[in-house]
Amino acid sequence: MNENGIGKADWELTPEKFLNPHELAALMNRAEELYVIGTTRKRKALVRDWLIINLAIGTGLRRKEMCDLKVEDIRIGNGQSHVVVRCGKGGKSRVVHIGKEFKGVLKRYLQWKHENGELAADSYLLRTERSPKYCVGGIWYRWKKHCPKRLHAARHTFGTYCYQATKNIRLVQKQLGHSKITTTAIYSDCTPEVITAGMDDMERLTRSLRRPRNGYAEALAATA
Repeated sequence: MNENGIGKADWELTPEKFLNPHELAALMNRAEELYVIGTTRKRKALVRDWLIINLAIGTGLRRKEMCDLKVEDIRIGNGQSHVVVRCGKGGKSRVVHIGKEFKGVLKRYLQWKHENGELAADSYLLRTERSPKYCVGGIWYRWKKHCPKRLHAARHTFGTYCYQATKNIRLVQKQLGHSKITTTAIYSDCTPEVITAGMDDMERLTRSLRRPRNGYAEALAATA
């Protein structure tokens, strides 16, 4: 069994386990809508939802890891671009590197927290109206308002597209905090989109190999 409670031999990257490109694009567009509505109408919960979506997709963190993040764990100054997970699965800590786009999201969010009097080094990155820290169930509840798939699908989405973009399984392992690379290997599976594209490539190749016999092309044109 792997750390997701799934037998490795039985695990398959089926559509319900991650967000396909269309679902991912729709969710990220929804996230930006939440930010605009939240900031213009002073609805803090929506701004936090925007961050939850971006955090889940941009880092692949587990739910508890997201809840435990503090402002001081966000390292985006002085040329740094990473977040520090202090207590991941099994009590292990790790550094999760981030891209330029998500770094920009974090800068916007921290500025928003500052403007709303929530920014302190020891404060949690995500809080609710009544509590200084989100619980695991609370994160999941907010996520399902905007995405029909499980929150863990965001982690699978991160792993899948991170591998597709880099083809570096060791990189994906370090980012996700897997103790065994055999667990990470599930993300090297082929998505339906990759398989379809591969079949299109195969058809183009076989089509290019077909050469009409002498007179065949002329006869075909004559019957057109």
